[in-house]
Amino acid sequence: MRVATHSASRGRCRAAGLWVAVALVVTLACSCAHAGPPPAEAAAYGAHIDINTPQGLHAKQTLDMVNSDWPIGPIGVRTLAVPAQVDSVVAALDRLWWDRPITVTSVDVGAGEATLHTLTSYGAAQDIELRTSDGGLVDRFKVTIQPPAIHRWSDIDAELTKSGARYSYQASKVTDGKCTTLAGTNLDQSLPLASIFKLYVLLAVADAVNAGTVSWTDRLTITAEDKAVGSAGFDHLVPGSTVSVRDAAQQMISASDNMATDLLIGRLGPGAVERALVAAGHHDPASMTPFPTAHQLFAIGWGDPDIREQWKTAVEHGGSQGRAQVLALTNKNPYDPDPYRTHTPAAEFGAEWYGSAADICRVHAALQSAAVGPAAPVRDILSATPGIDLDPSKWRYIGAKGGNLPGDLTFSWYAVDRTGQAWVVSFQLNWPKYRSLAAAEWLLSIAKQAFGLLPVA
Repeated sequence: MRVATHSASRGRCRAAGLWVAVALVVTLACSCAHAGPPPAEAAAYGAHIDINTPQGLHAKQTLDMVNSDWPIGPIGVRTLAVPAQVDSVVAALDRLWWDRPITVTSVDVGAGEATLHTLTSYGAAQDIELRTSDGGLVDRFKVTIQPPAIHRWSDIDAELTKSGARYSYQASKVTDGKCTTLAGTNLDQSLPLASIFKLYVLLAVADAVNAGTVSWTDRLTITAEDKAVGSAGFDHLVPGSTVSVRDAAQQMISASDNMATDLLIGRLGPGAVERALVAAGHHDPASMTPFPTAHQLFAIGWGDPDIREQWKTAVEHGGSQGRAQVLALTNKNPYDPDPYRTHTPAAEFGAEWYGSAADICRVHAALQSAAVGPAAPVRDILSATPGIDLDPSKWRYIGAKGGNLPGDLTFSWYAVDRTGQAWVVSFQLNWPKYRSLAAAEWLLSIAKQAFGLLPVA
């Protein structure tokens, strides 16, 4: 899940000409002989980079760019890459820039190419490979996550601790709908769920379908206000179009579609998701009562006007009534994203959906139990996009839901091994600053190895 914005480029400064100056300064410096690594450079980047070749020069320029406070843009990148590669290099550098500072552990320089072995600010190892053309500019640029080695459960704790995040993870066995923890840390700590909250919406849908109050074929009408929160699956549909409950539920889980989520919450009616919290054994249903829609929480966390402090006060002191009053404010105006806060975490204000690892296991188990009779399609909805590449000879079913919001990254799976034993594996990480999608790739590499630690016969 991402915060919806009206313009991805709005509010971004452009460093026109800055990197031309950087390149000229670095080029002039090539004629100087170095007796050893400049202390300031070594302190800043972790290792010295020789700049007496085009590949060395551009490796140094890359680090200068991604560690600067100036955002990455095409004007600066044109001094680094050949025209055909500018757009892709901008995207790669932008991800690095959000995860700065980027430090260097070692450098390999060869004929026309260089590889920077680096660490992000949260400790993820990445290799930055670049190749230069005959004209001296970069014509190949690739960033690759290097998965940390996970041999035991304590290795996961070491990596997550090193990341600086508040975190929780679990590997739990599910038998007859009950969760038993095999491994994990901070299992009862309430942390941001990001889009994992949509599991509770799906459970409410399943309960309503089984009760006969909602049908998978019911039509939901899209409004202009609904579209404001963004839609991965239905963005092409104009206001007034309709989608089925079944299709909305699928998009909510597979594509983390925020508009589909709000359409379903609206169809279910007041109190339905709150009842699902109770049914699934959430540790504190009152803390999410009334249950915020995506529109409401986005308006609080990232909308204009800024009402984050009012929400924080309501969460800490206002109870359900105080929360309801602030949520009502978000319904008075259309959602208007503030471009200056698009990448600003809002969890410190309580603008998130919350739950623990134990809650995540219980809601996954509850969904599987509810997936009977008319609600049987729930199993297929959850497994349509597994989100992880596991050996199919070992794992015969994988249901999944994850999410991300600025500063928050979550994954969860309900997986059945070849013996029929069910497991829930989940991760919740919360940082005080935005992380790029590289963080998700890094965490996914840890999660995949976590499945390898499970005692599957």
